[in-house]
Order: sequence, then structure tokens, then C-alpha cells
Amino acid sequence: MLTPEKLEDLRNHLQTAVEVELSTIPLYLYTYYSINRTPTLTIKDEKRANEINTFANKAGGVLMSVAVEEMLHLSLASNILKSLGGSPAIYNKSPKSYPTNLLHHKDGFSIGLSKLTQSQLQKFMDVEKPAPVEEAPQGDQWETLGQFYEYIAELVKQTDPWDYSNPDNQLVDGRGYYTPNNIDTVYAKDAAHSASTVEYVNSDDSGGLKQIKNKEDALAAITEISEQGEGFRTGPTHKYDDPSHEEESHWYKYSELNTKFFDLELTEDEKSQFIHNFPDNPKSGDLSENYKLIVDLNNAVYSYLLWMTEMSFTLIGTAQSSMFYIGMHKGMIFILDKIIGGMRSLTYIGTDKKTYNLSPSFENFEFTSKELAKSELVALAEIVSAANPKLGWDDIVGRIKDLPDVNVIENKVSFA
Repeated sequence: MLTPEKLEDLRNHLQTAVEVELSTIPLYLYTYYSINRTPTLTIKDEKRANEINTFANKAGGVLMSVAVEEMLHLSLASNILKSLGGSPAIYNKSPKSYPTNLLHHKDGFSIGLSKLTQSQLQKFMDVEKPAPVEEAPQGDQWETLGQFYEYIAELVKQTDPWDYSNPDNQLVDGRGYYTPNNIDTVYAKDAAHSASTVEYVNSDDSGGLKQIKNKEDALAAITEISEQGEGFRTGPTHKYDDPSHEEESHWYKYSELNTKFFDLELTEDEKSQFIHNFPDNPKSGDLSENYKLIVDLNNAVYSYLLWMTEMSFTLIGTAQSSMFYIGMHKGMIFILDKIIGGMRSLTYIGTDKKTYNLSPSFENFEFTSKELAKSELVALAEIVSAANPKLGWDDIVGRIKDLPDVNVIENKVSFA
């Protein structure tokens, strides 16, 4: 049995879990978008070109597969929090900018945005590294995420049936948002025979959304998060995250990419042909006014998606479906992806006098209010589209106008 103080401690740590997941999602997305997954290589050696092309596509698929599962982990932690009478805070809880420290890490573990490099893959491995079996659970001053989630699990084990008072408003499975595989996560084993050698990086039995109604459900959700890669406590031998042993854990995925990257012995010219020259930890304030507006638009869309996610935990039925399952699909696939795809075709001279591709900064964008958020987003999109006709973003403006409005009253979604 948990005292009221311990129950509140559990809720606080679940909110911290939400914010930890929020801090890693842009980390992986940024590196994903730095990759051209289908480059046109100027390499005469066909075997070498195929090898590099195959690696580029696989690296993108693996990175996106992990990012999607981090979004899933965020939702699972939010479901547990909701079931225990809490309200997950998601909007404006992503890091204000990068680099940043993982919350409550013992040594102030710093993470930052970077294009695809071996050092960044090593950083991802450090984030996801398995916890030694002998390490005790830690709610604060933890060294691995395995310790942190086990601390949460230990508190959950002490809960009583009456602590789970809110099974409603949770994100449940069966709506197709966290599908095991989609066009952004699959890749080909051989670039020369992509149609017949598709690799599905995620396994159907590795887990999905769960409605939390009791202690057992909550523990199952935490186990799913841990097994998929948040530092599972069986140590480095924990290779797979699914019963059929078809999908590797996050640490193993990044370890294999890092090894392959090393083995390829890529020249700088070869890297430049499939890795966009994104700067480390970009800030929109360092850019010219027009480019700042483009990056701000991306930040505004991303922040709006997080706000839609938060609002989804206040809704049920068709209102929730419109807000999250439809809104997030449109936002991630048809808006955010296209904005970043367009911006990275632009170049600029940085403060260090080097030339870079324009990249997302994933900084928080603070809207004036819930009532004005969507109109502000639409207005910004119209300004950016008009100032950059060559990008052809008129359809992005239309898609943003189609997004659900976060200004929700009495379980109804209003559309601006």
C-alpha cells in the first residue's frame, strides 16, 4: 500500500519519464532527417555504391523505428499516470533547446542534436545502455534508464486496486498509430534488389499501446518499455525485445549501426553524398529572418503536435480519434516530414563561416494561448509559404488548416 505521499512520488516520476522520452525523440529524429535514404551516389564502383546506399536506407529505418517506439513509451508512461489520477503534461515539456541534460541523471548526462556520426551513435548507445544487474533502482541520481524504470516499477508493485481510478481518456491500441512497421521504418537488405529484400525492422509482437486498469497492466507497460530498449536490467545479453526474437533492442540496433559505420571506412566525400551537413545543436535565433521563420514553423508544428498529444488524454471516443490518431498522422507524415524535407535543401553560412543545410532545431515554440494556437500556426505557415514560393508549401498550409484545434470544449474538437 502506498501512502498519499508515495503515490504522489510515483506520479511525479511518471511525469519525469514522460519528459525523459520527450528529450530523446528529437535526438533521434534530427539524426534521421540528416540522412538521405535514397541518395544518387557519384561512385563508379557499383558494389561500393550499393553497400553505401543499403547502409543509408537501413540507418534511416532503424532510427525511425526507435523514434516511433520512444513515442510509444511516452504514451505508455502517460497512460499509467492517467490511470493513477494524474494528468500528463507534454506541451512545452520538451527541452527548450539542445544540448540538454537527461533529467535526474547522476552525472548530468548531456545529449545534443547532431547529424549521423559514429560519436552520435555512441551517444545513443549510452542513452539506451543496459543496466548492470547488481545496480539498485534509482528514482533520482540514476545512471541508466533501467534503474529509473525499475524504481517506478517498485512503486507500482505497492499500489492497490483503488489507486487505479481512471481507465478513461487513455490512448488504446487498435487505432493504427503505433503500427509495427511503416514506410519510414522498413528498409532493403540490398539496394540493388530492394523490392524483394524488404526488412521489417520492428516485430509484430514487440508490444504496443496498453490500457492501464490495474497494477498488472502498469507493470506490463513498464516491462514493454524496458524490453524495447530503455536499459533492460539483464545486461548486455539482452538482445531482443520480442518473444519471437525477430527485433533487436534499441542498444543493439545502435551498436550494429555503429559497427557497420566503422567497417565501411567512409571517406568524407562518401559521407557528404548521403548525410546532410546539419550543424550541431542549431538555434533558430542564429539564422537570417526568413530562415528563422522556416525553422520556427517547424518548431511550431512539432510543439503543436505535442499539445495535441496532451489534449488527447482529456478526450474520449471520436474526439480523441480526431485529435490524436488523425491529427498526429497528418502532422507527422504530411506536415513535419515535408517541412524538414524542404528546409534541408537550403543552405546557409553559419556563425563559424561553414556552409550547412538548414535543419530543424526542435526548440519549444510557445503559443500565446490554447484559443489562439491554431490561428497562430496557420498565420506563420502562410507567411513562410508566401516568402518561399520555390518550396511549394501551399499544400502544407492547407494541411495545417485541416489539423484539429487544441481549443477543446466539453469533449468536442473544434476546427478553425
